[in-house]
Amino acid sequence: MLELLEKITSGNGEMEDLDRLESLAETIKSASLCGLGQTAPNPVLSTMKRFRDEYIAHVVDKKCPAGVCQDLLEYHITDDCIGCTKCARNCPVSCIEGKVKEKHVIDTEACIKCGNCMEVCPVGAVIKR
Repeated sequence: MLELLEKITSGNGEMEDLDRLESLAETIKSASLCGLGQTAPNPVLSTMKRFRDEYIAHVVDKKCPAGVCQDLLEYHITDDCIGCTKCARNCPVSCIEGKVKEKHVIDTEACIKCGNCMEVCPVGAVIKR
C-alpha cells in the first residue's frame, strides 16, 4: 500500500493504481487475524471514500489540491512582488530571477521546492500551486 501511495503522491500514479490500492486495503482488512492488520488500512479506505477527487487530481492532473505532496508542488511569484530580492538571495539553487523593484520569476524546472522563497517573502507574494 505504501508503494502505491508513494507512486500516486509523486505524480506517477495511474487510475488503475487507485483500484489496486482500494482492493489491497480491503484484502488486508478482511484477511488479517490481528486488530492492527484489520484497522491499519482504514485511513486509506476512509480518505479514498471521502476525498476520492483528490486522489484523482493526483493521478490525472498531477496536482495536489491540499498542497502537501512535495513532488507535485510548484512555487509561483504573484504580481504582489515588490522586487526586494529576498527570495532570490535565499534560494539555494539560484532559480529565481528578477531585477530590484521588479517582479521576480521562479524557474520551475530548476526549483527544488524547498520553500525558502515563500518563508522569506515580506509581502507574501510567493505561493504554492
